[in-house]
Amino acid sequence: MLSVKSTILSLPVLALLVPGGPAKATILTFSITDTGGCCSLSEDFPEGLPIDQTYGDRVNSPSTTSGAVTFNYGVGAEGYTPNVEVGYGPFSIFTGGPSLWRYDYGDLDRVLYQGSVPNQQNTGFDYDYLLIVLRADPGFEAVLHSFDVSGWFESDFTIDSVSVYDNEFNGFFPAQNRVFHDPNASILGAGPTHSTYSFNTPITGNTISILIDAANLGLDSINIGVDNIRFGQQIDPTPNIPEPSTLSLTLLAAGGLAAWHRRGRTSDKR
Repeated sequence: MLSVKSTILSLPVLALLVPGGPAKATILTFSITDTGGCCSLSEDFPEGLPIDQTYGDRVNSPSTTSGAVTFNYGVGAEGYTPNVEVGYGPFSIFTGGPSLWRYDYGDLDRVLYQGSVPNQQNTGFDYDYLLIVLRADPGFEAVLHSFDVSGWFESDFTIDSVSVYDNEFNGFFPAQNRVFHDPNASILGAGPTHSTYSFNTPITGNTISILIDAANLGLDSINIGVDNIRFGQQIDPTPNIPEPSTLSLTLLAAGGLAAWHRRGRTSDKR
């Protein structure tokens, strides 16, 4: 029987789903096939090669095909996410970026791992963390439900942290709005099994960043993989509204303009 570590959090301070507005959910299974022959290293799966940065963008069906490449997704009961795009990082032209793998990350089938071995080309880049960013269109929010993480060759690891931010994370300018943090995160793989991060109250935001920081593993940071990222979308329940001070000034100005207009009309009658 498989053993799975599950981290379940309740985040009452986060926005709830909009009543009457159905949520949507897409599951990134990293199931990508390429039948063109150029990249098919294992079962038509582009193993060891960087992920296509358009995978997960504006999902409105369980499968999309462009030429010889097919993207497949898991779909939650809520539906699709046509108003959300996904980014994977960090990435550079020197060291590549997050890559795909087929097996042996615990019991997960097809995963995303940080394909850039730190400083492998002596460029000075030290990409030893994995980043997934959900970006919703204006007027919408991304809704993060859960994701799985596991260790290569069915091994357990302890890494610096697993965190979630409700804005954009940048390696040079870290985001400040961290809404979830698991320091010294225990990532399972032996068994084989995996760790699951699941949120009773989904994390919401126009932008959501998932940061898997394995800097303490050094070159072995590539041994941490992520899979089954389940996210949705909803209408933003808090559209941009002027700050109270700004609104007061606006109303005051409008009132003054109206009074001036009335005085002008009174003067004209004399």
